[in-house]
Amino acid sequence: MAAALIVIEIAAPKVSDAALAVLVAACSRAARDAECALARNANDEQPGAVAIVTLQSDDKMRVEVGVRQGDHDSWRTKDFAFLPADQSMDRWRAVGFAIGTLAESNPGPEEETRARVAPSSPAAVPSSPGPTPTSSIPPSTSTTAPRSTPSSSPSSSSRSAGPVTVSPDEPESPAPSARGRSRGTQMFVGAAAIFGPGLDTDPPWRVGSALYADMALAGGSVFLTVGGTAATRVVAGSHGVTTRWFDVSLGAGVPLLGPLQGSGLELRAQLLAEYFDAHASAIGRSQTNSRWTVGVQGAFGGRLQLVPDLFVTAEVQAARLSGDTEVFVGRDSIGSSANFHYLGSVGLRVRLR
Repeated sequence: MAAALIVIEIAAPKVSDAALAVLVAACSRAARDAECALARNANDEQPGAVAIVTLQSDDKMRVEVGVRQGDHDSWRTKDFAFLPADQSMDRWRAVGFAIGTLAESNPGPEEETRARVAPSSPAAVPSSPGPTPTSSIPPSTSTTAPRSTPSSSPSSSSRSAGPVTVSPDEPESPAPSARGRSRGTQMFVGAAAIFGPGLDTDPPWRVGSALYADMALAGGSVFLTVGGTAATRVVAGSHGVTTRWFDVSLGAGVPLLGPLQGSGLELRAQLLAEYFDAHASAIGRSQTNSRWTVGVQGAFGGRLQLVPDLFVTAEVQAARLSGDTEVFVGRDSIGSSANFHYLGSVGLRVRLR
């Protein structure tokens, strides 16, 4: 049977009243016959259990629940690791469900438990975490040092409680994940195949490859991007002329739909520098000419998460350069590389951190 009153201590700064209300409501619902209350709102009634919620980092929380069982206190611990995309209310709701479940007197067989020092008085129950660990941990429990309660004495015996599980009719959390990451700088690298028009004469197409890197700063909605591409015309065409394009780009992007670490859409704007060369061979002679142009490029694309940290990407690019590039062999015009062009790309992206 759950305790009549569960008192919750929050060791986290700047928690909104709405989040605390969700926490308390979820705890009371999971505990069934018990009532949950924040320590600051609790009356003088002796609690049957005390819960301590500690914010360890932006995406990690720890819940420790001390429950009176006969003549000793049993402490149970659960750690949460959330994804950056998890909503704040879902996180606090999950923690509340865990508190209510861990406060049950007869836990199930799955979750981690930790023995704590028994109180010196049978009537005492844990009310807040103490600074000094005084009990030993049984071999089957975690190696983390236990925390004694204010009512504990060094001579008291410690006893391990049974493991704790979440009751089947109350889901513990819709949002926690074992792979949560801190909301720091995110790094991505990608590779893609590109295709699009080359010269304005037959055959017009060029194909190539692209490499790029993206970096999103902590807390920002804009990411920086740098990349390069190399492409060539599909076949040499008349007069044995081969043409190549080498682009370097630098700019920024913004996710339009979904976070960068998940599936979604994005938009990029970049400065572009393009190196173009043409090589012709005729009657045993060959010659290569080249030129640089600069411009701007915009890109619209999407990403689909295949597995965590791996995405398939597709993108459409449009670029405006500083001028057309005409290609001649002798007096014969081979074609022109237009100052406006578009390209498509398909590739893979990997999240590094």
